[in-house]
Order: sequence, then C-alpha cells, then structure tokens
Amino acid sequence: MVWKSPVCRSLTIAVLLWVGGCFAVWSDARAGDASWEVGLQGGWSYNDDEESFNQADIILAYRLPLQWQHGDVLNVSTRLTAMASVLDGGGDTGFLGTLGLELVIGLGDSPFNVRAGGGATLMSRYQYGDEDLGGAFQLTSHLGLEYHFLESLSAFTRLQHMSNAGIYSENPGVNMVMVGLRYAF
Repeated sequence: MVWKSPVCRSLTIAVLLWVGGCFAVWSDARAGDASWEVGLQGGWSYNDDEESFNQADIILAYRLPLQWQHGDVLNVSTRLTAMASVLDGGGDTGFLGTLGLELVIGLGDSPFNVRAGGGATLMSRYQYGDEDLGGAFQLTSHLGLEYHFLESLSAFTRLQHMSNAGIYSENPGVNMVMVGLRYAF
C-alpha cells in the first residue's frame, strides 16, 4: 500500500504542494548567493524489515531562480538536484541515480535552513538479500535540517524515504537517516 506510514504520506503531500507552489512564485535570486552546491552524505536505514541498508551519496545542486522572500525574515528558494549513490543491504550492493527538486527555507540571519525535496530514482538492482524493492524505478523524498558553520560550508541531517509508490506489486520502501557536508560555490 502506497500510504503505509504517516511519514511517507506527509512527505509525499509536502513535496507535491511544494512543487505546485514553485511554479506559482518567481523572483530573481539574491545577489551574492551561490549558484552551485556539492555535497557528500551517508546514512543507515531504520526500517522494521528483514534487511538493513547503508547508503553513501555525492550530491550536486543548482540554485533555480524560483524564490520567495519576505523582508529579512524568511527566504524560500529552490534547487535542481542530482545524486549518485551506492546502496548496500543484505550482502548486495547497487548503484542509484536520482534527479529532483529541493526547497530551502531560511529564517533571517539564522545559520539553520530547513530543506525538503524529492525526485525520481533509478536503481541498478532492486533486490537486496531477502528484500525486494519491487523494481528499478523509485521515488525518493527527504526532510532535513542544515547548519552553516562557515560561509560556504554546512553540515546537515535528513530523513529520507524511497519507495516505488505502488507502481510494482512489492513496495516495502526504505527509510534512511542521513548526515553530510555541503559546500556552496
């Protein structure tokens, strides 16, 4: 069932609302903001399933001109993201490629940002040990918190969900806790 968990349902609804909202607002990016970001992240699954998973990613993001700003209090911007990943579980290893959109919400001069997004994921394999993820096409969504400890360098953590949204008969999904570093240039 697609809507198995409240977390999956909430993240999916949030991503759909965000994508719709992105096309409703448009403004120029603020001067001085970085156009590109590159990052490394890794994490582990917290599923109740038989197999546990580990994942490592390289992330590349480009700042889109879709942005909304309310004075110096709130800044909402968007990113086009690409991710190359290695997923390990059940004694098997596969490669993943993800392309998607991300929403970045900043509050005033706070060093913290909230980041949420989602995208389409293609997998080189979808069976890991006893776990059958259904098929090679998956949807990945995430919600996270980022902390800028230097002007161009930040650390982040995020909750990530990957499933096939019921496209295939098997749809267990994989829930991950991810941590990483991001450099903006």
